[in-house]
Amino acid sequence: MSVSNLGEILDSLGTWHPYPHAMLLYVDIRHMRSVNRLAIAGGGDEAISQVQEVLRAWAGSAGIANRIWSNEFVAAKAIDHSQTAIEEAQILRNQLTDIHYRSVIGDNPLAVSIGLIVVGDHAHWAEVVANAAEACETAKRRGLNQIATYTPHHGEAQMSDVNAANVVNFRRLMVDGRLDLHPQPIMDISGAHPRLAKAEFLLRMEQDGRYLPLPAGTIETLEYFGLSPELDAFTSTTVMAWMAKHPDAVAQLDGVSMNLSAKSLVDGRFMHRLFNEVEAMRLPPGKLGFEITETAAIEHLELAADIIEEFRSIGCNFSLDDFGSGLCSFGYLHSLGVNEVKIDGRFVRDIAQNPVSQEIVRAIHQVAQATGKKTVAEFVDEPRKLQVLQGMGIDYAQGWLFYPAIPTAQFLELLSAETTR
Repeated sequence: MSVSNLGEILDSLGTWHPYPHAMLLYVDIRHMRSVNRLAIAGGGDEAISQVQEVLRAWAGSAGIANRIWSNEFVAAKAIDHSQTAIEEAQILRNQLTDIHYRSVIGDNPLAVSIGLIVVGDHAHWAEVVANAAEACETAKRRGLNQIATYTPHHGEAQMSDVNAANVVNFRRLMVDGRLDLHPQPIMDISGAHPRLAKAEFLLRMEQDGRYLPLPAGTIETLEYFGLSPELDAFTSTTVMAWMAKHPDAVAQLDGVSMNLSAKSLVDGRFMHRLFNEVEAMRLPPGKLGFEITETAAIEHLELAADIIEEFRSIGCNFSLDDFGSGLCSFGYLHSLGVNEVKIDGRFVRDIAQNPVSQEIVRAIHQVAQATGKKTVAEFVDEPRKLQVLQGMGIDYAQGWLFYPAIPTAQFLELLSAETTR
């Protein structure tokens, strides 16, 4: 797995004192999977080496340039006038796109996307790098070889004021040990009688002796403030510890899953640590699964595809959550090596009476089948919905018709009862 150097870069930036201004570029080499697939032996690695050489030459001995993760780089240098930053970025962009890699169809130029940010000599570098990465995402949406400059979001202060309480509450829950994970059973509905087959671990908070879902907007707020990797670290550690403690239960299940946020997906340092932790746990192959939303996967398509491939190599499964939520879904299914798709709940909620929803779900299932993927329907809360889904051949179902998310002790009792049936 590719190693993330983000920590090393932040350490270097922390001791760096550019004057009077600094420009930092977040560089993404586009379509790296295609480069590696098409390149003649060693061509992809050779291209990456050339990129590193160009970045270091551009930054100079007084600047900083390093690879963060896979096909992403950071380069920074001091500048006298902020007005020169765009010109400097354009010079670098032209140098990078002059790099060619040798492939089976001839020499091909690299394509890039660049995020630019200009700051003073005293900066919070982790935030600066994150903002440059955000600008890089904007550049990607504009097309190949584009440069985008970071500009703060309008209304950011208001966003912080409104949601600061959620962040404070989250911190308090973590410190007090009042966050917990409850598995929600997922049923195999391919036979006549639904069978408890899987579990999705969902976050719950303890309040007055009861376990409740997190307040509305908490997950989005944590994502906004860059805290979702911290939450995902808690979730992954807890889930894997439970799996290690209950091997018999794990053996009985088809799999156990947890959600992975978009911010965690693009955080190279977090993903590298998670990869190492999963590898060290030596869990049974095919039992641990991660759920990523369709939107997150498609916004970071190449990175998501690489991560899925690497984690599957150590026995992990992946589900594409909220599938059908609106980003030309079918066209991307073949590109992502996920094991299953979880159908967007809005199509399941009215499936018993809405012919359009029925046709959409049927189409999703047929395409999933054609690409070797299982299907899961969420929000199943009525027998009639289950009947329609079974008639279509949907593989799994999840919802209050069966069970809500329940404490782990209750889940183990339920699983034991299933065994004795």
